[in-house]
Amino acid sequence: MLNKAPDNMDLRQYVVEKIKAPLRKAMVTLAKRYPEPTLENLVHPNSFILLALSEKFLEYEDNPSRIDMFRAIWRMFIAEYEHDSYYRHRIDWLVEEIANSDWKPRPLNHPDHCWKEPQPCGGGESIIKGGL
Repeated sequence: MLNKAPDNMDLRQYVVEKIKAPLRKAMVTLAKRYPEPTLENLVHPNSFILLALSEKFLEYEDNPSRIDMFRAIWRMFIAEYEHDSYYRHRIDWLVEEIANSDWKPRPLNHPDHCWKEPQPCGGGESIIKGGL
């Protein structure tokens, strides 16, 4: 793998500064074009679940430099799920596949940086509610 980016910059630093930072800014800007998802303007049952998950996620997220990006991602994700069956059905498929797979749970008490979830959290043998 390449370890140097253009201008002889470290690859990681290049990705952070030249790709991720502008992408975060663009996502936040474009997400504002979507209506804010609320209980009043959603119809699909899974959209309500996504809205509740977004609120919980944003309650736990504790990184001021990332919170606007995460709000934007959730806003776009819920809006696309709600209004476009093309994406909705593919997202449903993905959730089904994850639930039926051997997807491994996150490590115990992770994320452990900029995250306010009460501990203990994570760990376990399965991500499926009720375990294996």
